[in-house]
Formats: sequence, C-alpha cells, structure tokens
Amino acid sequence: METTNELQALVTSTVLEEWAALEPEIAQLFRAQWEDPELPAMEYRSAVRLADWLAGHGFTVERQAGGLPTAFVARCGSGSGPVLALLAEFDALPGLDNDALPFRRPLGKPAGHGCGHNHIGPANAGAAIAAAKASRRLGLAGEIRVIGCPAEEILWGKIALLRAGIFSDINAILTSHGDYQTGALSRPCQSVVSGEFVFTGESGHGGQAGQRNVLLVAEEMVEAVSRLFDERYPELLLRHVLRQAGVMPSITPSETRVWFSARGFDYGKVRSSYDDIVLMSQNLAREGGVACRHQFISESRGYLPNDTIGRVLHAAYSRVGPPKWSSEDLSFMEELSWICSPDEQMELDRDVHYFGSGADYYGQDDGEVSWRVPLGRVNWAYPKQVPIHHWAWTALSGHKAGHAGPLSASQALALATVTMLASPDIVHGARNELISRSQGHPLTEPQIGAMETLTSNPAAFWAGTWIE
Repeated sequence: METTNELQALVTSTVLEEWAALEPEIAQLFRAQWEDPELPAMEYRSAVRLADWLAGHGFTVERQAGGLPTAFVARCGSGSGPVLALLAEFDALPGLDNDALPFRRPLGKPAGHGCGHNHIGPANAGAAIAAAKASRRLGLAGEIRVIGCPAEEILWGKIALLRAGIFSDINAILTSHGDYQTGALSRPCQSVVSGEFVFTGESGHGGQAGQRNVLLVAEEMVEAVSRLFDERYPELLLRHVLRQAGVMPSITPSETRVWFSARGFDYGKVRSSYDDIVLMSQNLAREGGVACRHQFISESRGYLPNDTIGRVLHAAYSRVGPPKWSSEDLSFMEELSWICSPDEQMELDRDVHYFGSGADYYGQDDGEVSWRVPLGRVNWAYPKQVPIHHWAWTALSGHKAGHAGPLSASQALALATVTMLASPDIVHGARNELISRSQGHPLTEPQIGAMETLTSNPAAFWAGTWIE
C-alpha cells in the first residue's frame, strides 16, 4: 500500500509531466489572446480559441452556455466523483491598447489586456487539461470542467451564469489572477454594485438661457453623490465616468449618461449606498426638469474565504515553486517599472505565500459565486510599480516577461485539482466551511441587468447608446 507521501509524490510527478507537455501550447495561447483583445461580452474569437483547444484535448464543449454568446462549459471525466471547475476569463479593457514595449505605444486596437486575462484563460484551461490527463492515468473518479466566463471586467458574466444555473452542480471552483503577490488566497475582496443613469432633455444652442441642461444635472449629481459618500459612507469608494456628455460647448446635449460604481468590504453598506444614488438621481432629475432612466448593470459580493481549499492551493503552489523569471524577464520589468515610477526601485514578490488575513482592493464577479460554491484562488505577482488597469500592464501581458507568473499558477491549479479528486474529503470540508462562514448572511437572487443588451447587442453597451 502506498503511503501518503508516496501518493503525493506520484500525483505531483504525474501532473507536472502532463502539464509540461502542454506548456508550449499555453504560451502560444497567451500571445494569441493578447494579439486579439476583445471587449467584455464581445469576446467571440477569444472564447472560440479556448473552447476549440479544450475540445482538441478531449473535453466535451457546450457553447453559448447559459444563453450567453461568448460563454462555454467544457467537461471531462466521470460523474462518480467530485465535480471541480476552473474559471476561464478572456475579456480586455477599453482604452488600454499598447504594444509589448516598455513605453506608451498604442496599436490602434479597441482594447488591451491591462488586467492580464490573456493569461488567465489559457493558464486555467491548461491546468484543467493537465489535471484531466493526469487523473485518467491515476484512475481517479470525478469530473473537471472549464467555465468560459465573459465580461468579468464589468463584473457581469459569472453572475449571469450563476442565475442560469451553470454552477448548480459544481462542488468546488479554482481560479487564478495576476496581482502584486504570489500565493494562495483565502480572504475577502470588495463588494461592487454598478449601473448607468441616463439623463434626457432637449438639445439646443449653448447661448440660450433657461434650457433643461442634462449635462449640468449629471454634473450636479456627481458632486452630490460625492458629498453623500464623504458624509455618510466614508469607508466606501465611489467611482464614475461620464458618457454621451456632448461634443462641443455650443450645443447643449439631449442626453448625458453617468456610470457609477460603489464598492467596499461591507456588502450591506455598498448596497444601501447604491440605493441612495438611485434615489438621488430621481430627485435631481425632477429638480432640473429632465428625465432620468436607471439602467442596472451588476452586483457582486466580495470573496467568501475558504481555508480548506486555500491550504490545498498553497501546498500545491509551494511544491511547484514561485515564478521562474529569467534575467531578460527581470530586465524588461525593471525598465517598465522605471517608466511608470521613475523614483522607485522595482518591487516584485518572488516567494509563495498564504494570504489568510486582511482583504484585497479589487472586486470579482466570482465573489458572488463563492457564497454558493466553495472557491479558491491563486495569484502571481507583477512589479508593484506597474499599475493594474493601465497600458503598462497590457505591455507586460504581451511580453514573454509576463509568462512565468501565470505558468507557475497553472501548474499549482493542476496539482490542486488532482489532489482534491484524490481526496474527496477535502471537497466535503470546503462545503462545510462555506456553510459555517455564510451563516447569518442570507442570500438574495443574484442581481444583474443589461441582459438583453449584452447578449444581443453588446456594441451598443460600449457605445453608450444601450436602452434597457
């Protein structure tokens, strides 16, 4: 009979052998996704690229899953053991197009991978393929899935898939993301609620007095909501962008849109603050003599921590080891860091950690899912001087220097997946921990808007002309 250490060694060697055979394909997909960035809910080619790759490695692929044109579910294995899912993201960000160089040089593309989703899709899908092949060799029961998740950047796709029942029979979820730290996470991130407010009135000559000026009402709303947050919700963050705000000063616009998001670690306060924004928009529109239409986009809680899965991920990442950057990789990152922060020395996390306390600054739509299905995540580090959601992150995402992090995370995910299939008690423990942690926090139906637009005409969403 094999000892625990012998079994662990066998699992590790089998998984890493299968993963190593896939590494060139994963790296090739990093580049292919980066060269063809697509906006959230418009990732037509990016989703097909990943789905076809999975199908070529023996996965059965359901396309347009949950009624979402760019979503998919890929399955491999038997249903007699745990059902484990890895999440694939593949959308890019508007306005962040850049060449893979350590200076600003846009390429004229509609978006750029300023959040590294060109890495997440191939890394997580590659982990699933390696885990499926290794599990087959080891004779392990269970099913491995890859969920192709559109529109993460607006915290939308996974919530739409959750409402469609895509996560209903999954026992645990694993994922990864680039950040400023390397290791496994079991701690909260921010809850986020967002929506757009459309003010409509009459266009006219800017020299005329007494007009119902929608731009002025929208600007007044931004100021009023900012004061509200300073006074009533100082622990929360308010973010906004004006859309359709006119084209020249001598024309009073007939429509102005404000896209607001409220975010923070207390979901209840974030939800209440957003309700206050909605009420304020109605009052200000009435006072200004204009109309206002609220168009809800999405709502997501922050991560529900799960140490049971987090510890498995940390052990797997520790066996794999931290990212293996070459001297050329480090030189590129140092140059890019200097461009972004010329007065600072590059800081790069080069060890594997366990993050079980504190909280993270970002929001994720799989945060909402984590309250229903146990979820674990690993991060890989970028230099702290390179801002996320920035052209420099796009540059690093397209350069070979950006490969080592997601490749190490992919290996860790593959190893953790097979470890959990080999020890189903881990999955049961993760579920029990979710039940314990979520007690006293009643869940509502997942809240989402823009469904018709983002499934039928997403270009209108990004043009700021959508009506729903």
